[in-house]
Amino acid sequence: MFETERLIIRKYEKHESEHCIVLFTDAVVMKNVDRGVLSTDAAEKLWNKLINEMYPGGCDTIYAVFRKEDGIYVGHASIRPRPEKPDDWEIGYILSMEHWGLGYATEIAECLIRFGFEEIGLREIFATIDDDNLNSIKVAKKIGMSFNRYEFDEGGRFSVYSISLDQNQV
Repeated sequence: MFETERLIIRKYEKHESEHCIVLFTDAVVMKNVDRGVLSTDAAEKLWNKLINEMYPGGCDTIYAVFRKEDGIYVGHASIRPRPEKPDDWEIGYILSMEHWGLGYATEIAECLIRFGFEEIGLREIFATIDDDNLNSIKVAKKIGMSFNRYEFDEGGRFSVYSISLDQNQV
């Protein structure tokens, strides 16, 4: 578990499936996330995989995010190897729309980067961001990440940002 000034970031608990499923089935929230919005069935399958396979299998870097002041669910966060490039660890966050624009993404990203460098021992951390996701690009730059390269997938071109241990200012 981690704490920032305003947030608690911790592993999901089994009874919290609704948070994750509602978030992952929101088309607006998921517009710039991976392959996009999930169906309820797909979100439930992902939840079950997280709780029944990934956590028990040792994947413990996928988190629920809550406000400290009242315990309200804010969103989802992770730091994990990229599936297509397992040597590249990537930070990610997905926030409910009512929590956009409040600085939570920056707090989460700073916390994940610090954890990646200090606890996991990473030398470089990445973020993959759709070119039209200007808010996430702004967060990446704010936390010290720099544009690294363009990559392409079935959805088209996206940007890869990174920060290395020696340039970490977080």
